[in-house]
Amino acid sequence: MGQTIAEKILARQNVAGTPVKAGDLIDAHVNGLMVIQWPAVRAAYKRMGFKNGPPVVWDREKTYLMLEHRQPPTDEPDARGNLEARRDAARLDLKHFYDSEMGICHQMMVDNGHVRPGELVVGNDSHTISYGALNAAATGIGNDEVAYVFAFGQLFFTVPETIKVTLRGKNKPYPFGKDVILYLAGKYGDAFAQNRALEFVGPLARDMNLTTRLTIADHAVEVGGKFGFFLADEKTLEFVRTRTDLPFQAVEPDADANYVQEIEVDCDAIGFQVAKPFRFDNVSPVGEVVGIKIDQARIGSCANGRFEDIEIAARMLKGRKVAPGVRFYIAPASMTVYRQCAEAGLVTTLLQAGVQFQNPGCAICGHQIALNEEVCITSTTRNYHGRMGGSTCSEAQIYLASPATVTAAAIAGRIIDPREVLNV
Repeated sequence: MGQTIAEKILARQNVAGTPVKAGDLIDAHVNGLMVIQWPAVRAAYKRMGFKNGPPVVWDREKTYLMLEHRQPPTDEPDARGNLEARRDAARLDLKHFYDSEMGICHQMMVDNGHVRPGELVVGNDSHTISYGALNAAATGIGNDEVAYVFAFGQLFFTVPETIKVTLRGKNKPYPFGKDVILYLAGKYGDAFAQNRALEFVGPLARDMNLTTRLTIADHAVEVGGKFGFFLADEKTLEFVRTRTDLPFQAVEPDADANYVQEIEVDCDAIGFQVAKPFRFDNVSPVGEVVGIKIDQARIGSCANGRFEDIEIAARMLKGRKVAPGVRFYIAPASMTVYRQCAEAGLVTTLLQAGVQFQNPGCAICGHQIALNEEVCITSTTRNYHGRMGGSTCSEAQIYLASPATVTAAAIAGRIIDPREVLNV
């Protein structure tokens, strides 16, 4: 029996050096560790008896420490945590410490060539899974697990079963990854891939740009996925090779690989999708929610904060204005994306239309931009109670949608079918 992508990568990294199959429990060497929320990791070491933080690091070249969730810090505890991270990074001589650079860790990882096809990468954020768009086995882990990997470069894994998702249809001249993954969540539920790997294949998967693939892979965790893979084609290889000269070996599934489930999606038939409060799988076609008045719109996050996500907003807003009474926030996912937008003139277009352009980072997802008893349509990651401000605004109504749907609503002041203002 052939192997899936997950089985092949985990077999390659298996400490025992033996073949693996779904269900096996193995100890695996990791190729990279992405670390944020340093105070929580430091606290894990303190519980283990290391009051001064980690005494050693497994590999200074393969550990990526970032302050992005708390940069710039908004209070004294955050500033203290950042200071401790600086001191520990210097003491341990970490080669990849991202201090004052604003951005989202996941976009910074791919921007800087720290993710390569065929590798096993872990990080203490659930959306680490997004690196699967580059053919990497990537997944989120807890802070205690980070502390272990930080010291030893290994971690136990249960080799997951895999679901094969074949995507068919024509490519779109706008970002549509959110619509694809929302459709899957709406049809199969937000746990259909629980602890399983997803392989996205088929003619449309090949035609998609990396922005669309990253959106889908990022949201694989919202349907329970352990990994979310795309194949590494020439687009992937060119993207990676322009960012790193380190060697890598991409992975493809065998023709006779065993899948626990196979799904086919005609993406031409699904249209624009919207997740209604307060679940990722509470999904309907946009036509079923038209007319809902909004107070706020947002584009950004690790799911939809890339150049193409922001370009479609600028394209739709050119010559138009944000509706009176609507606050429209847009944040690029990294400084690299910010520069792309500035060089293309998108920032000026958006500012002229009434958009409030934000610094790169995670704030737009709910960390620093709060809602009260309001309605928001957003291309960010989640819409559960309190996501955008905590328990004090738990009744804020959050609708998830693609950047085109979000922009159309910002223009109209209510949710509309984006085809009303999207000239494609």
